[in-house]
Amino acid sequence: MLPKNKRVTKELFQKIIKTGGSLSGLFFIFRYINSNAPRYAFVVPKSVAKKAVDRNKLRRIGYRAMFPYLSKNISGIFFYKKSGKQASFQEIKSDIENLFKKLK
Repeated sequence: MLPKNKRVTKELFQKIIKTGGSLSGLFFIFRYINSNAPRYAFVVPKSVAKKAVDRNKLRRIGYRAMFPYLSKNISGIFFYKKSGKQASFQEIKSDIENLFKKLK
């Protein structure tokens, strides 16, 4: 889990959705804005995983895979796609890495 000061707030969530850019990877849709204080969130819809236990597990896997990229000057939200449910940790990590490479 991310520290509280690295998580997206409700106000920032709305701002990212309304004004942010978008990238698509194999397992995520990434909505983002440039920011001095990087903050991130993972969203797992019920269409991806019906049980809350499964959704929470996918979110934790995403946070752990994204941990090396916390120093970027970007705030963003990762929305899981249905294909992300069967993905391994290494596949998720490489997809996040590819999304951050696309930003440059």
